[in-house]
Order: sequence, then C-alpha cells, then structure tokens
Amino acid sequence: MTIDRRYLANYEKSMRIHISEEQRTAILERFSVEPVPYEWSEQDIAVQMQNYLGCGEFVKTINSNSEYARVFQGDRKPVCLLVNGEF
Repeated sequence: MTIDRRYLANYEKSMRIHISEEQRTAILERFSVEPVPYEWSEQDIAVQMQNYLGCGEFVKTINSNSEYARVFQGDRKPVCLLVNGEF
C-alpha cells in the first residue's frame, strides 16, 4: 500500500489534526513508494504516521538488546522506538 496527498487530506480531516507542509512532505517521501522487496500495510502506515506526528520521528525497529544499547549510548533525549514489534 502507498499513500498520496488525497489520502493525507482524508486522514487529517478524519483525525481532526493539522499536518504541516514539512510533515506532509516527510510522510509522502516515506510512504508514496513501497520499500522493495516489502510492502507497507495500512497498519504500518497508521502507526508510523502517529509516531511521526507525535514525536517527530518514524518508528525505529530494534531487534536485539545490543542494538538497543547502541542507540542510547551517550544519548539521553527521548526516542520513539519499536522493540521486537512492541513499543
């Protein structure tokens, strides 16, 4: 699944939120094409957009504790993460 400006306009209206042009551009750059060889699901897009609009970053997937430690080593600012498929 991919999205376009019309999808974002409908999303913005249904969720009763405002999406800035900068946010709109970032979202469209990420979700207007499929990540070969994978596909975006509607749920992938919804979760990623909520995360991006909420904290300014797309979800980062971390698959191991050592990778988790590397992300936070020396960095204390809050980061939105998806760890082994869960927040």
